[in-house]
Amino acid sequence: MRILSIFAAFLASTLIASAQTCLFHTGDSTGYPYRIPAIAKAKNGQLIALSDLRPCGGDIGYGRVDILSRVSADNGASWSGAVPVLQGSGKGADAGYGDACLVADRDRNELLLVCVSGDVPYWKSSPEHRQRIVATHARYNKKNGKWEWSPLPPFDLTKQVYDDIFGGRIRGLFMGSGRICQSRVVKVGKYYRLYGALCTHRGNFVIYSDDFGRTWNALGSAEVSCAPSGDEPKCEELPDGSVLLSSRRSGGRFFNVFRYTDTAKAKGVWGQPADTRFAPGGIKNESGACNGEILIVPCHRADGKATTLALQSLPAGPGRSNVTIYWKELVAAADYNTPLRFASNWQGAFRVTSLGSAYSTMVQQADGRIAFFYEEEPQYYQMIYKAIDLSEITGGKFVK
Repeated sequence: MRILSIFAAFLASTLIASAQTCLFHTGDSTGYPYRIPAIAKAKNGQLIALSDLRPCGGDIGYGRVDILSRVSADNGASWSGAVPVLQGSGKGADAGYGDACLVADRDRNELLLVCVSGDVPYWKSSPEHRQRIVATHARYNKKNGKWEWSPLPPFDLTKQVYDDIFGGRIRGLFMGSGRICQSRVVKVGKYYRLYGALCTHRGNFVIYSDDFGRTWNALGSAEVSCAPSGDEPKCEELPDGSVLLSSRRSGGRFFNVFRYTDTAKAKGVWGQPADTRFAPGGIKNESGACNGEILIVPCHRADGKATTLALQSLPAGPGRSNVTIYWKELVAAADYNTPLRFASNWQGAFRVTSLGSAYSTMVQQADGRIAFFYEEEPQYYQMIYKAIDLSEITGGKFVK
């Protein structure tokens, strides 16, 4: 089979003018910038989109940051007004809340938000003054048709993650923003298992939860990183139940795969991380370091045969521009059972925007289209939602 050059596929791809909505407008009446997209599809089919509102103008550690939400009940055709989820005080332990990570439970109308908090930047985090990791939940109220976030302060996971899991060995950490992965197959107790990928000063680690984010444990080693050179990460579940790490690097991604030996006890082993720039037919472009989203989508070929697609979003470059969705079909385990095989033989690329653009995330919405939520110029940045058909992304080769 002929292997396509991913960068050539990018250059040859057609930019489809899908309808789009600016969900959070930098330059609105708040006077503050928005950053960092997160999105989830709830059991009731609604889309929930989150973004940072940054009165301080920067990341957590530089002052007040809030997290806001908007909701769509009609597959993105219309959206509610913005509602505050967590609001920073501007100083102290609750100075700001940002870099939202979001998941909707597949069995019940319940949301989990994990985020960064505090008054110290990631790069200055220390055992004496840590950047915090906190979480909160929401449930859907059928009577008023609204998502109701817990009125209690977010529960603090900082000691649990820094000390109980990592034994105080890690100076600073946060969960990669965007989408928390929930398993399709692994269920221990009431909930399907969650996976969250961590960026730390010692590389990437993945943690898991069997109680919808209340308690967490390391997936694999808590001492040896699954991607020592990785930066901001995401994770996803492969068709056989293995766990995939996708981590930020300039010009491509790092991938690694965790294969279970005992699913119930979460025992298994990570492979060797693969750099897509050096994999045959791997993703290689002109992007600067920037995060994107990894999504595994059950779908159909154009001839109706059921199959699975892997989608990876990130800027194609140069720098932070031309956000693109790269794709490959997963026909058999041989396409993904090692990190190098997953990193190889990407088949095409769909350019979402030709503008300056950066972070992105995505989820498959109830009508089968991809709910794509990303940062786009001007004004650093607008938070843009697009619903994109799989047939658009793949040039008609695959449909929902």
